[in-house]
Amino acid sequence: MKRTIWVPILIGLIFAAFLILVTETQFVIPLGNKAFIGVGEIFNTISAALGGPFAIITIIVTAISHFILHAELFTDVQFTYIVVIDAMIHIFALLLVSICYYRILYLRVKKASFFFVGWFVMIGVYYYLILLPLQVALLKHADPGLGATYLSFAKIFFPEFLGTALITTLFWFASPKYFRRPQWVEVGKGNQIKDK
Repeated sequence: MKRTIWVPILIGLIFAAFLILVTETQFVIPLGNKAFIGVGEIFNTISAALGGPFAIITIIVTAISHFILHAELFTDVQFTYIVVIDAMIHIFALLLVSICYYRILYLRVKKASFFFVGWFVMIGVYYYLILLPLQVALLKHADPGLGATYLSFAKIFFPEFLGTALITTLFWFASPKYFRRPQWVEVGKGNQIKDK
């Protein structure tokens, strides 16, 4: 862990501000036929990669902002339960992203092209092996009559997964090499990603 934790904390707060902004403005990327891509997970996953465990700040601050800005919605106990458990699911999933990003991608993958492919695959794992199964289990527990199934969720969230994976991969591609360095740990100079 780094001695100075202010940078990853600041990363968590900045991405929380972005997440609150897109949530409150209901900003999405339209695809046509009433389909769209939500952009929240773009901020969550990049925050986890750069800020590590401090990415939980992004989720906590965003959840608190929802309680403050939309207090009337939280009079429904079931709604409150779903929001709180969903925040916990995201915290767990993003902690896994932060550890895998640092331990697998950043330290072990030296070629930039493999790094980008690895990140794309990691976003797939984040969505389809961690986030969606836990969310389906949550909804089945919270509202058994809803009929939430993994396959239905996987189909619904495929455009969002693809959009998140593509946009975040392009973000890493456009960023300088040094910007890909996790900010929550000390990383030696020998552990840098090479462009070739």
